[in-house]
Amino acid sequence: MEKLIDVGTMDNYYEQIVKKRFTPKMITMLVLSMMGIVMVIFLSVYLSGYFSWLVPVSLLFMGLGGWLIFYIIKNSGVEYEYTFVLGEMRIERIKGKNKRKAVTSFDVKAIDDIGLYIDPDTGNRKVEPSKFDLVLRAAANEIDGNTYYAKIHDKVRHKPALLLFSPNEMTLEKIKPYLSIELKKKFFLMQKEAAKKAKEE
Repeated sequence: MEKLIDVGTMDNYYEQIVKKRFTPKMITMLVLSMMGIVMVIFLSVYLSGYFSWLVPVSLLFMGLGGWLIFYIIKNSGVEYEYTFVLGEMRIERIKGKNKRKAVTSFDVKAIDDIGLYIDPDTGNRKVEPSKFDLVLRAAANEIDGNTYYAKIHDKVRHKPALLLFSPNEMTLEKIKPYLSIELKKKFFLMQKEAAKKAKEE
């Protein structure tokens, strides 16, 4: 299960850290990349036994390959930081614990629609990302039942966008007061349905 961390809260300020969970595709690509590097190193060392001029090349490949493996492992971990301040949410992507990049910034009150991304009854997506010119991905795992979608107005690129993210209960509580009446009603019905299913289980 993905790790959702509450790292700070005040009345008008809240932070949440979401650790991106590796999917089978990501793991496969990571393993294949490392295997490719190891094979190149092994081949260069093997051939250097037959061609003396390849000895310095093999040493170079060994050093470069070791650095690439270290770099891949170090930068494979991805986190998203959600920061809520006075009705505005900012999301940053953190790679390798120190490299930050802005994903989006938007006014919560300007959200056009929000809800669960995956329909709990059918398992289908409630919105189709391909229909949007800009899709912003900041979820722990898009295919699980805790991923939400939000139709926002991105301040970074100044255009409408579809945001996929993994807000925890506190983040949702911070968002709700700023939503339109229609979306507040939608949230109430979602929570009521979720409580009903939890009771049945």
